[in-house]
Amino acid sequence: MKNAVIVINSGSTSLKFALYAITGNDLEVVGNGSYTGMPQNTHIKIKNATATILEEKDFPDENINHEKALALLIPKLEELFPDIQVKYAGHRVVSGGERFMQPVQLDNEVIDYLEQLSKIEPTHQHFEVMGAKALAKVFPDIIQTASFDTSFHRTMPKVAEFYAVPDEITNHGVRHWGFHGISYAYISTQLVKLVPEAKRTIVAHLGGGASLCAMLDNKSIDTSMQFGAITGLTMATRSGDFPADAVFYLLKQGIYTPVELETILSKKSGLLALSGNLSESMQIIEKNNSEAAIYAREKFDYMLLKHIGAYTAILGGLDTLIFTAGIGENDARLRKRICDQLAWLGVKLDDSANTYAVGGTEAVKISNNDSKITVYVIPTNEELMIARSTLEIVNNS
Repeated sequence: MKNAVIVINSGSTSLKFALYAITGNDLEVVGNGSYTGMPQNTHIKIKNATATILEEKDFPDENINHEKALALLIPKLEELFPDIQVKYAGHRVVSGGERFMQPVQLDNEVIDYLEQLSKIEPTHQHFEVMGAKALAKVFPDIIQTASFDTSFHRTMPKVAEFYAVPDEITNHGVRHWGFHGISYAYISTQLVKLVPEAKRTIVAHLGGGASLCAMLDNKSIDTSMQFGAITGLTMATRSGDFPADAVFYLLKQGIYTPVELETILSKKSGLLALSGNLSESMQIIEKNNSEAAIYAREKFDYMLLKHIGAYTAILGGLDTLIFTAGIGENDARLRKRICDQLAWLGVKLDDSANTYAVGGTEAVKISNNDSKITVYVIPTNEELMIARSTLEIVNNS
């Protein structure tokens, strides 16, 4: 019987999970899956490590909240994988606030502090903490940890982390927090192996949520998401950078309430709005040649290039460019457009390698040997990073 770590990512209507068996200091993924459509139209799917579906079920007449979902899930996983016992749980949590620069073991006091941070990050934080509370209630003996998206960016210099505002604003928790840190932390572990000589790196985490991170010696010195998850690059349904004075105008004129404007900027903007509501999916937009779809691609590329240029300047040059996450890993056309427009930096793409990298599970170098900048596609693995952090906390406790 092997002990196991379950990695949990709780959302408002979903609960994603991955299961890792522990052998000494090694972790092996044995299964993963998700609940979707919670609470009224809940659907569960559980797969093994080779993506074979082991369990798939609808709950049409049941109200499945996070507590009930976890109460059903843990015994089911131990039934499907009879040689493991779930002893530990690692949660993805957006913000660790000012207190937590590293992953931490959860107790009631820590959970209460993390819940307070929902005021700063209302989109994800509350539901992620709710998942930890639910698990503690139904399985109190499972040791729980949290890994934070904000932690990786606490190495940013003061000029990048704080805004030009009075201390009274900063003291309310308003600072450049940065996100996608678990993904960037994983990529940094791969960079050490793949390009050990690289000092100046830009990582493009491009998915439904998208951001860039400028790394110096594998440490974050700037990132495009700022105080919250709306800012920075154009995203699937999020606007990206939007001027504060336009926000003031729209609110003061009574055109929108704060809640209405937040909903528009976070859920009705980005690629969805730019494409004329065609889709929030870059995969669909790439295949469409309407004027709106072309403009959506151009805007996404423009914001990406704008930030790459800025980060190259603050890094004092560029050694390595990394593409990761859903769009970054799977959109060869996007990568080619970006690399072609970075030819002035000395980027030269290997077209066959760029095509080969689509949908892969291993890192692929997509720049050719004459390129002054090394370009890679590296599949991210946030779940493994959380599981590793959980194991490290347990081993050191």
